[in-house]
Amino acid sequence: MKFSVKLIAAALCAAVLCVPALAAGSATGAGAYVPNPQYTVISGTVAHQKDGGLLMSTSTGEPTEDYILWTEGVMILDAVSGEPVDAKSIKDGSTVYAWLGAQTAMTMSLPPQVTPELLLVNVPADYKVPQYDVIVRATVIMAGIPHYSGMDITLSDGTAYQVWEDAQITPYLTRNRVTYQDLLPGTRVLMWADDSGKGSRVLVFPYAYKGGISLYNDGYLCVNGRPTVLPSALRRPYKDERLYVPIRAVAEAAGYSVSWDKAHGVTVKDGTETVFTILPDSKAVKGTAVPEGDGFHLSGPCLIANGVTYLEAGDLAHLLGMFYGG
Repeated sequence: MKFSVKLIAAALCAAVLCVPALAAGSATGAGAYVPNPQYTVISGTVAHQKDGGLLMSTSTGEPTEDYILWTEGVMILDAVSGEPVDAKSIKDGSTVYAWLGAQTAMTMSLPPQVTPELLLVNVPADYKVPQYDVIVRATVIMAGIPHYSGMDITLSDGTAYQVWEDAQITPYLTRNRVTYQDLLPGTRVLMWADDSGKGSRVLVFPYAYKGGISLYNDGYLCVNGRPTVLPSALRRPYKDERLYVPIRAVAEAAGYSVSWDKAHGVTVKDGTETVFTILPDSKAVKGTAVPEGDGFHLSGPCLIANGVTYLEAGDLAHLLGMFYGG
């Protein structure tokens, strides 16, 4: 049986003017940020199959209107409470929403077979289904009222919400305390909100990164929400959307130490552990960030100009274990 990987989203990036040379190229004015959705959502009524799958019949008008959904290892949640649900309890004929991620594999068979990342079930009629997505922007709101602040967040499909500190914010499957301040870029959330965009309840999923790197609308590169690199220090050396950022400035802001020598080039360490080393004009990375068989490849070489070494922002974020929001 043949499989094809359905890439739902490309790498997040900011759309700005391209420049021809590293030394002269500046990302000043790089403010136009256009999110790319990380998920495709399908919905329809389901029926259990003898082989354990769920046959979903959709009404989207697409050429393929049926899917076989596999549920092993899938998060299945009640659309109203957010509580986990056993796949066997899903009722035939009920409406289900399924989120397909960027790396979701879908068979070429008819109907196609897919294992979604999330299923929402027990959806009441005319109910506003919560949104599952990844935060790509997060800015603290200070309302000027004592003990009343919040977070402006933007999800990967461009939807914006305000989550105030009085919102119900809970972690998925743990008793850890989370607040609006934990809604960092890279965080996956299930968001219940009203028509005005105010989030009333947020289910927060485990954070998979050591922090976040984002290009904000004023052109500054932010590390963990703090403006770190001036627009004039960012580079687009190729005639495409690749943004190059200074390795030292970003890595040190993220808590790593950075050194340089002729033999190894740039060396980034986490305490005594060498996270990675790379030489200018090279794509060969060594260190714990790139274990054998990782399958990660740099999108471009390490570049140097005026004594400053640069890597493409998404590449550097990957090596540092951070989320890059574009």
